[in-house]
Amino acid sequence: MKFMKLLSIFILAILIVAGCGGKDDAKEDDKKKEDKAKVQNVESRKDEEKIRISEKAEHKVENLSEVRHSNVIVTDKNAYVAVILDDEPKGELREEVETRIADQVKATDENIDHVYVSSNPDFVDRMGDFGDRIREGKPVKGLVDEFTEMVQRVFPNAR
Repeated sequence: MKFMKLLSIFILAILIVAGCGGKDDAKEDDKKKEDKAKVQNVESRKDEEKIRISEKAEHKVENLSEVRHSNVIVTDKNAYVAVILDDEPKGELREEVETRIADQVKATDENIDHVYVSSNPDFVDRMGDFGDRIREGKPVKGLVDEFTEMVQRVFPNAR
């Protein structure tokens, strides 16, 4: 009889310990899932920070008499500006106008070091498309890669 009591206590103790261990494993799995979600959120936020629209810069650029419309996308310390000009032939951008545009963009954000400007119709169309996708809240993960590839083609000397 005494043996049965000891055996019962021993089995009960094992079950309690095993039961607690299972809960810890479940908690550990939940923690791992939370940590993974946090990492994904941080990565997503980093991508969002890598590419953004600067409406303030767009408005300042559009206030220039030569500019009819602009799209400004900022990445890190660079700004990329697509402009439709009023009087210039398509795709032609005088250096003086480009400098004035760059000055307006830099005036909106002291962190911008380089401004790349183009009035190339294909670039203007693509920038408009990127701007629309960003405004609509489309996932930026693939967008960043696609945007980087386009910028490297249009501005091969960009940093």
